[in-house]
Amino acid sequence: MKTLNLSVLAIFILLSISHSLSAFNEGFKFGKIPDEFVTMKVYEADPDAEAVVLSDVGNAKIAFSAGSGFQITYNIHKVIKVLSKGGVSYGDFQIPYYSIPGRTDLVGSIKGFVYNESNGGIVKEKIGKEHIFEEEVSKTFRIKKISAPNIKEGSVIELSYEIVSDLFSYLREWEFQSEIPTRWSEYSLEYPEYFSFTQSAQGYERYVINEQSQGTGNANWTETERTGDRVVSTSTSNNSVNFSTKKYHWAIQNAPALRPEPFIDNPQSYCTKIEFQLQYLQFPNSQRQTFSGSWNTMSEELLKDPEFGKFLERNKFVQEIVPQLITEEQNDQEKLIAISDHLTRMVKWNGSAGIYPNQNLEKVYKEGKGNVADMNFLLIAFLREAGFDAHPVVGSTRGSGFVNPANPVMYKLNYLSALVKVGEKEFVMDISDASLPFGFLPINGLNFRGWAVIPNNASKWVDIYNTIPTSETAIVLAKIDGEKITTNVQKTTKGYQSSGIKNRIKSEGEEKYKQDLIDGFTDGELVSIQFENLDSKEKGIVEKYDIITKEGLVVSGDNIYLNLFENSYLSENPFKLDSRVFPIDFIYPQKRQVIMNVEIPEGYEVEEMPQSIMTQFNEKAIVYSFRTGPPANGKITILLSYQVNETLFKAEEYQNLKEFFDMIANKQKEAIVLKKI
Repeated sequence: MKTLNLSVLAIFILLSISHSLSAFNEGFKFGKIPDEFVTMKVYEADPDAEAVVLSDVGNAKIAFSAGSGFQITYNIHKVIKVLSKGGVSYGDFQIPYYSIPGRTDLVGSIKGFVYNESNGGIVKEKIGKEHIFEEEVSKTFRIKKISAPNIKEGSVIELSYEIVSDLFSYLREWEFQSEIPTRWSEYSLEYPEYFSFTQSAQGYERYVINEQSQGTGNANWTETERTGDRVVSTSTSNNSVNFSTKKYHWAIQNAPALRPEPFIDNPQSYCTKIEFQLQYLQFPNSQRQTFSGSWNTMSEELLKDPEFGKFLERNKFVQEIVPQLITEEQNDQEKLIAISDHLTRMVKWNGSAGIYPNQNLEKVYKEGKGNVADMNFLLIAFLREAGFDAHPVVGSTRGSGFVNPANPVMYKLNYLSALVKVGEKEFVMDISDASLPFGFLPINGLNFRGWAVIPNNASKWVDIYNTIPTSETAIVLAKIDGEKITTNVQKTTKGYQSSGIKNRIKSEGEEKYKQDLIDGFTDGELVSIQFENLDSKEKGIVEKYDIITKEGLVVSGDNIYLNLFENSYLSENPFKLDSRVFPIDFIYPQKRQVIMNVEIPEGYEVEEMPQSIMTQFNEKAIVYSFRTGPPANGKITILLSYQVNETLFKAEEYQNLKEFFDMIANKQKEAIVLKKI
């Protein structure tokens, strides 16, 4: 009986383990994609997904070869399913790599297939050499581009490739998530005991595999020794060394897509990933080689790179133009504005990012267009000629994720701005968006920090932020006329909203923009619309409206109930979810003010007024006030103010932040009650 019980128990345990293991997804063998994924129409975990990463498996191993010494070999196998026409672009792949003289970073063994349903069967089409292209970004940085053939809705694309590298300081990271959902992502790493790497993990997804173990490796090589003067003899010896290795293995399944959501437009910055940084190398009977200040090393490489450093040299054409733009009577800010205004009139951004200019600066200036590096290298050249201390700042766009100070990798850098010093102050400038006034940076480049490339080991991290908050001030005069409210509004907006409106009016025309406003105003009548400062970049736009509406007004018997902020900004809490995974990012500081004066109708008096409050969140990171006073001269005055001083909040602060905005929304729904005398 005991034997029987043990057998039953053993079978139960084995079945439990088997069931547990089968609950995990897993990667595919190359060329063996199950038919069910080719015929799949919808990804059940995310029915709205345009595409899904079915499997993304990578392996990196540092091993010794007699001809090359220690090298890193990366083997990548990725499988993507296209679910709609919008997902066809996921059939294009990019593999960045370095091309540094004397170093190795080679991409090879590229192979793959495209699977499509056809006439009740499955057709398997090879990805060939004709589908592989090379882009030289700079003399030291390139991209392999693979454009898979015959991609359409329903296709499955499979790609496998290998990278062989001796760039140990730039051990590649592994991202377990992307902008489309990921069914299975797996990565393993093995390296000898002579190497020491730090690991930096981020993200919110749970690992289904997170293992560390020990392994073994060996190095075999041959040494040849020649001896003798007149008679030379040669002796050969075979050598072998065994060493231990560190092995890591991670996997994540069913990772959700990284999609923008309210107050987080750059979810890629928070994806689940692992980054690595080489600390030191120590081989037997050798001194330890410590690797630190690698960003400084990158600065030195960039400054020596003719595709980067030469653009910091003086230009004759700049020497001729700058004296025509500025005068000795101007202060520093006036000079900066004059230079940036001139350049944004002369050169337009072509929409491309990058840290390398595409052509010489004089040609960019004369042809009138360039990428973000072209434009801001021009800015640096003009600023230096005007006597300012200016340097390039390399970083990444918001959509590409944060730059990690612990992980200096060139392929993560795709944006360039300018650091300028004025007196004792330093700030970042970026002229790629011609519509923004001085002190405002393009939102695409607001990614917290960048690396200022400065000679003589003076490179450093700089914060990238606006020196001026975006603002909106509205003066409202309201008069009750029967069961309607006649309102006069004058609103002055400065910053991003202002430039956005000006850009739209410039693109569509003022009359069309006005008509769109009239058509979109469904709660009353827009009687008149006027705009001021449309042609001024530095002045905020002034909008003037005359409105007749019933919104916010209820007449009941002898009482009038006024809720003038019923559908205004912040009257609904923007945070509606019960919980939050990502941080809350307001992106830029902002300030909003409303000064409202309401005429009390003849024959009425104030019976009830909302109480004044002034409150703040997290030590004045956000400040809100709603102030009222006693009626004066037949009018009620309300002063509303809302200011965001800190822009980023942790997910752990979400509940408190949600409660704070609940309080604001409830406050703005409180009514003024007027009673007939």
